[in-house]
Amino acid sequence: MPLPPSSTLVFKVLFCALLATSVGQSVMLTTLPSMGREANLTEFHIATIMSSSAFIFAFGTNVWSKVAKRAGFKRILMVGLTGYSLGTFAFASAWMAGFSGLISGTNLFLALLISRSMQSTIMSATPPSAVGYAVAISTPETRVSAISKVTSASNVGQIIGPAYAGLLVSFGLLAPLYSIVLLTLLALTLVYFKLPDLPPLGAQKTSADLKRDEEAKTIVPYIFVAACICVFCAMAMMQQSLGFFFIDYYHFTPVDAAQQVGFAMMVSAATSLTVQFGWVQKGRISKRNHDYPCLTFTSSCLFTSISTTFTDYFVLGYGSDGIRYGYGLSVTCRCGNHLLCARTAS
Repeated sequence: MPLPPSSTLVFKVLFCALLATSVGQSVMLTTLPSMGREANLTEFHIATIMSSSAFIFAFGTNVWSKVAKRAGFKRILMVGLTGYSLGTFAFASAWMAGFSGLISGTNLFLALLISRSMQSTIMSATPPSAVGYAVAISTPETRVSAISKVTSASNVGQIIGPAYAGLLVSFGLLAPLYSIVLLTLLALTLVYFKLPDLPPLGAQKTSADLKRDEEAKTIVPYIFVAACICVFCAMAMMQQSLGFFFIDYYHFTPVDAAQQVGFAMMVSAATSLTVQFGWVQKGRISKRNHDYPCLTFTSSCLFTSISTTFTDYFVLGYGSDGIRYGYGLSVTCRCGNHLLCARTAS
């Protein structure tokens, strides 16, 4: 499908939708360890909440990508944003109940785990529907650039999120979370009024598409998925444990550790954003380019000093985006364009 005349507006709307959720996720990662210490929860409790929600999110993106192709990308994007708003409100309210003493201990942990898991179940509809929309309106020559224009919102959100949380946390630990509800509702309103409807992808299929579907039923996409799982599991473990690493190894206070985690995430996100705008969107990537960024991850385990930690996150930002778009382009080249949102959005 060729790009419509309003494609610039479309990409801006998709960018804003993912930006709101990305800011929310980075705010969550920045403030969660501090909120856990405030509520007397252990590291195990926090790690379980984050890991279980991430697992549900990864599984949900594959499910929602299939639903979006049949129900329409705009409709499912609105479902994801609505679920994010409601889920964030429920999650923040559970924390408020814990801070006020209404619930504590195991009851608080279960309330947080359930609310966060329910949020992840619905909000996982947002990335595959946004990426799928970008794929649907792009040509093969512009596909990687189109995806990068949309998903760069993730890196911008990781830059804005920690600073945003630091600004609002002076009004209370829960102020950033409740403000995210407003941001996602604004994004939902923007999508509703400004994003054009697309016919479901299933209604657009031709005989060539059906033939390509048959050819795409190979083990190749699952190899790429397995490789991405290994890479991003390592990234997730580093992000989730970095705050506690600063507290236990460098003896920082929870507030200082949260600030250092936020700065490290901002460094990584800024590097990723540079890769996207200076490399990916200018067409300087091929399906072979993911081999080289893989090598850069070897330095990410050398957390021997504060400066080394930030340097490693700089390298991590470069490597993660090279792998993300290298694998994504490989999937589209080998397995058909329509499989991208189903295989790589998670």
